[in-house]
Amino acid sequence: MRRKFLFTLILSFLTTAMVWADTTFRAKAPSSVAVGQQFRLEYVVTARASGITVDLKDTGFDVLYGPTTSSSSSTSIVNGQMSSEVRTTFSYVLSATKEGTFTLPAATIKVDGETLTSNSVSVKVLPADQQPAGQASGARSQQGGAQAKFNKDDVHLVLDLSKTSAYEGEAIVATLKLYWRNTQMGNPSDVKLPDFEGFTVQDMDNDNAQASLEHFNGANYQMYPLVKWLLFPSRSGELTIPAATLTANVAIVSTRRTGGFFDWPMEYTENVAVPLRSAARKVNVKSLPAGKPGSYMNAVGNFNVKSVLTADKVRANDAVIYRITIDGVGNLKYVKEPEPEFPTDFEVFDPKVDLSTRATSSGVQGKKTIEYTIIPRHAGKYEIPALEFSYFDVRSGQYKTIRTDAYSLEVEKGPNEGSTGGGAVDFTGTNQERIRVLGNDIRYLHSVDADRLDLGKINPETGKPEPLKPFFGTLAYWMFFLVPFIAFVILAFIYRRRIRRMADIAGMRTRRAGKVAERRLKTAKKALNAKDENAFYEAIHKAILGYVCDKLRIPLSDLTQDTVFEMLEKHSVPEMTIHEVKEVLDTCQFARYAPSTDSQAMDVLYKKTSKVIDRLESEIKK
Repeated sequence: MRRKFLFTLILSFLTTAMVWADTTFRAKAPSSVAVGQQFRLEYVVTARASGITVDLKDTGFDVLYGPTTSSSSSTSIVNGQMSSEVRTTFSYVLSATKEGTFTLPAATIKVDGETLTSNSVSVKVLPADQQPAGQASGARSQQGGAQAKFNKDDVHLVLDLSKTSAYEGEAIVATLKLYWRNTQMGNPSDVKLPDFEGFTVQDMDNDNAQASLEHFNGANYQMYPLVKWLLFPSRSGELTIPAATLTANVAIVSTRRTGGFFDWPMEYTENVAVPLRSAARKVNVKSLPAGKPGSYMNAVGNFNVKSVLTADKVRANDAVIYRITIDGVGNLKYVKEPEPEFPTDFEVFDPKVDLSTRATSSGVQGKKTIEYTIIPRHAGKYEIPALEFSYFDVRSGQYKTIRTDAYSLEVEKGPNEGSTGGGAVDFTGTNQERIRVLGNDIRYLHSVDADRLDLGKINPETGKPEPLKPFFGTLAYWMFFLVPFIAFVILAFIYRRRIRRMADIAGMRTRRAGKVAERRLKTAKKALNAKDENAFYEAIHKAILGYVCDKLRIPLSDLTQDTVFEMLEKHSVPEMTIHEVKEVLDTCQFARYAPSTDSQAMDVLYKKTSKVIDRLESEIKK
């Protein structure tokens, strides 16, 4: 009886502590496919459900079969709270029939009496591959005893430009793309990026880049954007961007016969280093039209300007802020600060500039804020004229001018400002502003009685002051020279040591291995919370493999799992730790081909990877 009561109490506690996630309903499909290619369309609801409703007719795709229904559940405990999730997935297999961009409609479903609607999905259908007759469809040879040959058309390096004709200062997006098909691609090495002479260059965020299907030279390739830049031409004329080069590590699969009585076909993988070179690109840069306004601030794009005066009535010698905000898209980082006209009686401090931007395909988008602190020194009414700001609009090909508001500022007398009397002297010139010299601007020296001066310690016997001891030759005198010299020697030693450490690139890579792995684990944690399985397993794989590669100074060209295990054994890492590293890598590799929706397993893998990296940090012997 007591056990039954205890079991009921524990069950009630767990039920109370359980947190159920909000129900979501989302559709998933590839962003791009080729004509004739089959792909999977999934509608996922985080609840147990049935009876999905969706109309897939006239969508540009053939429905081969579906829907098929599958369910999964997961439970996790974080900080003492139990969370549970149930997923129901409705899957369709579709086939693309014609090229173009099509939208797969949203679906509806009822969960606990409530109707949920999913999102719609846009899919781009690329043309089918156009291969000449007799060309190999892959890098795999099925002929007995034959070895697959590498086809140079299976791998390409391309520097793609968003435009090849632009004005000075107009943004151009440059992307270095790696194309491949019929092969498996490893990490490239010996990457040499082009020199963008004649351009101002800004890097674009490429952390979340993923490989996607793209039609190139009459065939469909996997494409990965290696690097992205924003280019701003700094001079007119025909500018040439030289070629980029790298070495692609390609895995070629071939089939060979074993020979003998059975003569089984066996597959072999051969890694081939393929040097790639992109074509040089030319950009025609047009000069900006003549007739630049006087208020032109080197701005090219589309901008808006406004100004604000924080007060319209102040006292003399009190500060007031004049703020200018420039927002828009273009070469915002390289726009000059406008210089407003202030009355000559104002004291104006250097402006404070705050820039908040992000790189987009249209240019740098954001806002620039310029704050002027001004202090009116004397009472009166003053006018701050309107500010003019001109920029070149690339869409219309014309200069445009924006005027801000003009402001009136009333300044009252301050506590330290008097009239012509009361200690103030006025000087009036013929055509100049009144100049006032305040009575408290000049400080006089105070006289001191000589008898009050401290002449030293008084001798009680003579009643006269004893002579002061000279500072020269004392301990304090010599310490005054010795301490700075010792400090200089110590600082020089530290600085030279720091220079040597900075020059040791391989050593710095080893020392920063733990921090780099920690950042990659944070990325995996975000993917885990977002339930993005592909990104999670990719981040885990990069975290542990990249850590070992950096810690043991393994070149990327030699980075294989066998090399990793050999180096770990060479550095006296225990066999149990090496086995756990292998389990993590195998789990990530397996997840690429057999994805699972078990978030609990992902959480366990995350914690295991973190512990393995911590253990390696302490066990690897340098």
